[in-house]
Amino acid sequence: MSKNSAPSPKLRVKVWHILFLGVLVSCTIALAWWQWTRFQSGSGTFQNLGYAFQWPFFGLFFVYTYRKILQYENEKAAAEVEGQTYVSVPEAQTPVEIDEGFLPERTQLTVEEFNERNRPTRRRNSK
Repeated sequence: MSKNSAPSPKLRVKVWHILFLGVLVSCTIALAWWQWTRFQSGSGTFQNLGYAFQWPFFGLFFVYTYRKILQYENEKAAAEVEGQTYVSVPEAQTPVEIDEGFLPERTQLTVEEFNERNRPTRRRNSK
């Protein structure tokens, strides 16, 4: 970045985003606590223990995802300030034609040939 260019704008973290993220993380912690108490009860199983350990990872995933989205949005805003087009996914390549002889020929069967090949070999006991 040159000294004369304007600094790239940073997207601000919005309060309602943080509140919603807090609700999501709080719910995952509450669900983990609920599964932990289910595990400690008389009818608890190791499946409840697994869920108790799994829910906090969902909460961390929400936080990680939010940070990644902010990072991508900041990269996009910086590219727009510099006058470049932001491409988050690589440009799609044009499809390549496959030669006709690449795949083996499929044999065409008539109905009679198909039935002959797939005839049952055992008889059912009819009583």
